[in-house]
Amino acid sequence: MSSPPLDGGASSSRPHKNGDRNYREYQLIALGCAIMFSSFASGYGVVVSNNVANLLMLSGSLLVLLAGSNIVLEFAVKLAEAAGVSELVIGLTIVSIGTSIPEMFTAILSSLKGFGGFVIGDIYGSFITQLTAFLGIVVIWAPRTVNKSFVPDVKRDAGLMLFSLCFLSFNISDGQLTYLEAAISTCLFILYTAYLYRASKKDPSKQALQIIATQSLEEIEGVHSKKEIIEILDTKEQMGKIDAVPLKFKRSKRLIAAYIVLVLAGTVFCYIGAHFMVESGVFIAESFNVPEHIIAATIVGFGTGLPEFVVSFIAVRKRRYTIAYGNLLGSNVVDPLLSVSLGVFTREIFMGTEAAWQVITTMLPIALVVGIFIIAIFSRKITSRAQGRAFGAGLVGLYVLFLAISLFPGT
Repeated sequence: MSSPPLDGGASSSRPHKNGDRNYREYQLIALGCAIMFSSFASGYGVVVSNNVANLLMLSGSLLVLLAGSNIVLEFAVKLAEAAGVSELVIGLTIVSIGTSIPEMFTAILSSLKGFGGFVIGDIYGSFITQLTAFLGIVVIWAPRTVNKSFVPDVKRDAGLMLFSLCFLSFNISDGQLTYLEAAISTCLFILYTAYLYRASKKDPSKQALQIIATQSLEEIEGVHSKKEIIEILDTKEQMGKIDAVPLKFKRSKRLIAAYIVLVLAGTVFCYIGAHFMVESGVFIAESFNVPEHIIAATIVGFGTGLPEFVVSFIAVRKRRYTIAYGNLLGSNVVDPLLSVSLGVFTREIFMGTEAAWQVITTMLPIALVVGIFIIAIFSRKITSRAQGRAFGAGLVGLYVLFLAISLFPGT
């Protein structure tokens, strides 16, 4: 009788599909660069306050940023697998942090240029967008997944998420973020990750791996893929079942080096995309007389939250519901604690007390309502598709409310 796949039932990877996906990402980068170049040609890019040119620059740089973050995320996961890092570590670090790469680069570049409002607006905007519009679409697509079996610790996860944003709000209430506050936030994120690691020590996939590791190499080879066999043999070596991993199953140092180069290349594209996105976004804000934190919270926040949405939507389509919801909740602990701190470490943020309180009084209440709404709907089990879709529509409705309050404060 054949043993089940180690990944919980997921089908084996198909190299040609991965190649197609990489090719699409390179096409996105080429398209984004072409749009950015056309914006320079039409209005000298961000040098001249040309709204059409700046809108082109914003959209092109966003494409480059998203494609670059996808490259970093994909090859970082492959790097972790090739280096023998466990799935638990990959999930806790690379996936949640990887999907937050756009927010991180936006925070770093905005801080370096002295646009503190851009940093804070993007974090709040991405937070609210992900948990209203994006989560709402996911729920509408899979309405029967709205129950605590897929988010078993929703009170803990959503509670930590809201605490992270409230802690950020407290820190910016004086109109600035200091190195000390960033250091405390980073320490809290490390403690959060350590807590999740301890809570997940009894990982079912790890236990299954140890059981399979008691089998002979001949039994294993006929059932599992090479990647799975490498994991099993590493486990056998750790358990003392074998003295050394056979040469043909040794991890390739050349492959690891190639993945490192690709991760660095993706990081360069992230930097380029974030740089021009911040520049064009600020010019748009100035030309329309709109505060920079509003542009960041709406347009940029939507764009930088797209990687989380793409990962979660694909996970739902593959029936990996726990990953889908965990990614959206976990990423919104990463952003208020870690992403904004990376920006502060490059340069302390000063946005002014008035702008800070405008963000806190308009966006924090919406975020709190969204968090409480998520806890309420995921604490029960939905059996009706119509009821699940109604909850999803409610989340999308909260996003529309957020846009109305942000763009038309008089309403």
